[in-house]
Parts: sequence; structure tokens; C-alpha cells
Amino acid sequence: MNTMMNTPLTMSTLMDRGPELAPENEIVSRTRDGVHRYTYADLGRRSRQLANALHKLGVKQGDRVATLAWNGYRHLEIYYAVPCMGAVLHTLNLRLSSADLEYIINHAEDSVICVDQDLLPLLENLAGKLPTVKHVIVMSNTGDFKTSFSPAHDYEKLIADEPAEYTWPEIDENSPMGLCYTSGTTGKPKGVMYTHRSNYIHTITGGLPDLLGLTRSDTIMAVVPMFHANAWGLPYIATMLGLKQVFPGPMMDGASVCQLIQDEKVTFTGGVPTIWLGVMNELQQNPGKYDLSCLKQMVCGGSAPPRALIDWFESNLGVDFVQAWGMTET
Repeated sequence: MNTMMNTPLTMSTLMDRGPELAPENEIVSRTRDGVHRYTYADLGRRSRQLANALHKLGVKQGDRVATLAWNGYRHLEIYYAVPCMGAVLHTLNLRLSSADLEYIINHAEDSVICVDQDLLPLLENLAGKLPTVKHVIVMSNTGDFKTSFSPAHDYEKLIADEPAEYTWPEIDENSPMGLCYTSGTTGKPKGVMYTHRSNYIHTITGGLPDLLGLTRSDTIMAVVPMFHANAWGLPYIATMLGLKQVFPGPMMDGASVCQLIQDEKVTFTGGVPTIWLGVMNELQQNPGKYDLSCLKQMVCGGSAPPRALIDWFESNLGVDFVQAWGMTET
């Protein structure tokens, strides 16, 4: 008697699905310099180039690669490449104090930090205090930056000449793939390590019809930060399904969010109450300025939204406003 094949529940299977099945679908990122667009085919290619570059820098299975970054296409590439090559993605919360960031980076023993250029000053505050960090990779749109860290690499130059082929290694599904620290506890921030198996199941579950109800025709915008519990898994779910993804970058004020929803025809979005209060205020102050009829569903988490906020969106926009609850630890 033969048994069914045993396929490890590792994230490479799910992350490759978007580029393979929806190569022409768009990924749109708002940056300080404008709007960046490319396709899932580009995402798959560049993520493998990044994996090759990290491998050359000495990153191996189990090593922690940190990000200090806004929601955007390069951050998504790191989300993709690092776990799939067997390393551990460690998202740093840019809202934390320098003391907390120093503790977290050293406690995690991060070997590489990928930082958005405009967030480089946050990292500069910690220069000389991060003994395990061997490389800093700066995600810059111009390549023109200065840092006291050495060696420091420009992201685009680092991956430019790397091959677009990389065979993801076979790893145990219980291997660590993601690391988040929660500051919502007493004492020092506590680290929570996610495994491939746990994130695989979370991603599959999030893609079920009776959970988020997403389909290939949806356009999703994760406003919840990618450093906040992996943006509730939305980038992984969207990449698995091959949905058009929209990232707001550092512009998360009400006007910017409304403009992106309108321009990119966003149907599903998620964020914390502060974001939606800003959106509501913008719409109230500028009636008729935006056409948000495309929006079907919005998820709100992080803290309890006021009942009046829920009622306003459901009554005025006709959206399904879903209050979500979770913790970094769960």
C-alpha cells in the first residue's frame, strides 16, 4: 500500500504561486518620489536576485535578516526572498524608541538590516551599538545616501547583476521564517518566532471564501504596517492568490489613502482605527471629491474602533467594515 506524498508546508510553494499564475498582475507602491509599478513576474525575478545577493553576503539558513521599512515593493521582495531561502525575516517596528530597537536587534542577533533611505537616521542613532550586524542594505530610489555603517550596500546595485534563478532549498516546515517583537507587554519587548508551517496555514486560511473572501479580481491595499505582525499576513495572502497589490509607503494620511483607493480601484483594505478616522475626516471635509465606490471591504484591527466609525463607513460607503482581533503572539 502506498501513502500520499508528503509535501512540507513551506512558504516558497505559496509565494511562487503569484508570479507563476498571475505574472502580469500589478504591484503598485507609493513612494516619496511618485508611484512605482511592476508585475508579479518582476517580483519573482527580483526576489530571486535578492536571494542570490544575500547568499553572497553570507546569509544562511536560520540567519536573521531585519527590515526597517515602509510598505512597498522592495519590502515585499524581502518578505518573499528571506523565508524562501531559509533565513528568518525580522521586521523592525519603526515607531519604537532607539533603546527598544537596539535591544531588539541585539537580542535577535540580526546579521543584515535592510532599511528605507528615509529611515536611515533611525538606524544611525544605533551606530556602534549593533555588534551582530554585518551588513546594512539601503533601499534608495537615487543611490545617493550617506551612512556611518560599513559595509553598506545600495539595494538596487546589490541585486542588479545577480541571476534571476535561485532554487529554494528544501527545509523543514517547522523551521523559523519570521520574527516579530511585541512591545505590548511589561518589561523588555518579547520576540515571537513564526514557523513556515504556522504562516503557511495562516495564509491558506486567510484565502478562504468564508474568511476574507478574496478573489483574483480583487485589489488589496495593506495600510497596516508590514512591521506589525507581518501586516496580518495580507502580503502573503495576496501573493499566494496573485491579486493586484497596492502599498501606501510612508503616505498614510487620509487624503493619500483616499486618492490611492480611488486611483487604483482598491476593493479590500486593512488598517488600524487611526487610519480610518483620518479617511473619514477627509471624506467628511471634502464631500464628492473622491469616488470610493470600488471599495467593498475594510478590516480594522490593532485596537477597538469606535462604533460610530463602523456605522459611518457602512452607511456612507456601503462597505463591509470588519473588526479584527489578534496578537503578535498568536
